[in-house]
Amino acid sequence: MKFVTFFACAAALASGVACEKVPITDVNARFEVADVAWFAQEATMFVFYRVQAEQGLGPTSVVELTYRTDDKDQTWVPITQLPTVHTHVPVDCGPNARCGSTSLAVNLPPRQVGIRLRYHRDGEVTLDPKVNLNVIAAGPAHTNRSLLIYGVFDATNTRVQWRARHQFPTLRNEQVQALGLRRSFTITAPQYGEATSPIETNPYGYAFATTCPEGLEPLGWPALETKDRAVFDANSLPVLAGEASSVCASATVTDATGTFTAAALARKNAEVVSAFPTLRSPIRVTQRIGFLLQPCRRVINEAHRKLQIQRLVLQDAPQICIDDWQQPTFADELATTFRKRVDEVRAQGMDMVLAVALHHDDETRQFADVVERALQDVLQTERDKSTPRLAGAFVLDSFAYTVVRTEVSRSVLWCPANIVGDLDQVNNGASQACAVLPDDLELTLGPFGVANLPILPSRQQYLNFVKKYGEAQTGKVVRLEFRAPERTPLSSNVDLGDFGTGTFFNNETITAESTDSFSYCADRRTLASAVIFRPSSDADPAPLSQLPMFQSQTPARLYQVGLAWDFPFLLRMNYEIVIAGAVSAFSATAPFGLGVPATSYYGAELWQTEEFKLADVLLQCRRFCDHPTFDSAGVYNLNIAFSPNFASRCYRPRFPVPTDGGFPLDP
Repeated sequence: MKFVTFFACAAALASGVACEKVPITDVNARFEVADVAWFAQEATMFVFYRVQAEQGLGPTSVVELTYRTDDKDQTWVPITQLPTVHTHVPVDCGPNARCGSTSLAVNLPPRQVGIRLRYHRDGEVTLDPKVNLNVIAAGPAHTNRSLLIYGVFDATNTRVQWRARHQFPTLRNEQVQALGLRRSFTITAPQYGEATSPIETNPYGYAFATTCPEGLEPLGWPALETKDRAVFDANSLPVLAGEASSVCASATVTDATGTFTAAALARKNAEVVSAFPTLRSPIRVTQRIGFLLQPCRRVINEAHRKLQIQRLVLQDAPQICIDDWQQPTFADELATTFRKRVDEVRAQGMDMVLAVALHHDDETRQFADVVERALQDVLQTERDKSTPRLAGAFVLDSFAYTVVRTEVSRSVLWCPANIVGDLDQVNNGASQACAVLPDDLELTLGPFGVANLPILPSRQQYLNFVKKYGEAQTGKVVRLEFRAPERTPLSSNVDLGDFGTGTFFNNETITAESTDSFSYCADRRTLASAVIFRPSSDADPAPLSQLPMFQSQTPARLYQVGLAWDFPFLLRMNYEIVIAGAVSAFSATAPFGLGVPATSYYGAELWQTEEFKLADVLLQCRRFCDHPTFDSAGVYNLNIAFSPNFASRCYRPRFPVPTDGGFPLDP
């Protein structure tokens, strides 16, 4: 309470009000910093202070200091009246605070130090904090001096920035700088080569030796002197210094005893490049080979037959009679017909996709099974061929059918969607095989969602829809194309799960030394999640994101790079529908496999991307990988080297530049 009373009186007197008329209130007056450090090797005592008060501080308030050593007893005196060893700039801490610093020549260790705030230089009211006093005895310069010097490089590893770092027991580098202390230093005789220091005990490499070691190559640059905390040398390293890991120089600082000179070290940044800047997509539009399979001796449903022809754009496609489909030779004959046409079209040099409409009334699914056997016969020899090849087949059936042969399911997309009930009862986000999805997943067309439209329906779904809404509402396909990846003689496929396929196309590889390291940075925009790798042709592929960790544990000299696909080809269509007399047009995709959620499907984007830009996704360190690194904020992290730390994190450094103002972020 006594402190509160005195402070209230001081505030009143400063305002010209009698003390006895002022109520006793707590104005939250306190010293936030009252720190003193004495360095034996420098014979210098540093004082730092920051005092805060909501009231009572004014132009006449002063901070005072007293100290006692074995040979001197300094009575209370305003800090600003004492001579300083170093430069201390005035600091504005705001109207409710006083802060600053000083440095005094003190030969012997202080036994007692006091700091206080006198609210008025002629008054008696003071605020006396407990002082943090640290005495730093003689010892290694990198731990027992108040300033160390070190160097860093810019992004090109050709420009050196020399930095001074304040080193105090209870205050951080940035705090000391903010409290006004400024130091000067001089850099002379820089040399390049392989200068190293014990990083574990001396991470900055300061004063690892009195002078730089022998065998380094002199740079011949003039001396560099500054009062800034950091400064770039105006010169750049010569080309012959490219292999050198570091630059060593003599760094000179001042103190109360005179000057101190020791070796200072600048280590190059990890040399990091894009491991594989661009993976160009091999996707090309294919040649569509159409067939209509139908009875020739009877009519099943002409309206639905026309719909199937329209949906697959089969107006000029050959028709195959299926009246005798139950004959044992039918599957072989059908396969022969398919194969003959494929061989004819192959001469055009493009990959191909079969587009087959099945117009039949066999609800036992036996006919579909016969067609599946024929497709298996044709496709099993085409899958691993080089372009031009048959990439797969798209079947539009009269009924929903599930492919039963695994090798066929990998390259045949069988429609319609395997759903039960009328189309207008289907939820637009339902999981279904052969769901038609628009590029805009939120698309609605009048009263219909995309899943409600008869784009690729079964016969009964189509007839029910026409009965309810009329044929005019069924819309039409105005453009249909298939896309597939071209394959070279070096291409190879690897099965990924039940439906996925990984393809390594044309010897796209990443080469590495055993000492190289990698960093992966996820980027959804590049579709990098579709990129895969393997260390050899007989190894299982894995996502590219796992390559950095693989290299850190079992380094390889070469990695093959490929792409993972949902299916061997993509169906794309442009579709029009008339709603309320107006034509609505949209583009859509038929996804692959079973149980594809419409709300999360994005595979079509993969098939329409011309380039996978991986320059910022997979980074490779080739030299100096064990050196310290900068983070994305520009902080120099002494204990975080590229290798092995960035095998599991993203490397996004921000390097110093000559225009950064000389005050780097260095906590």
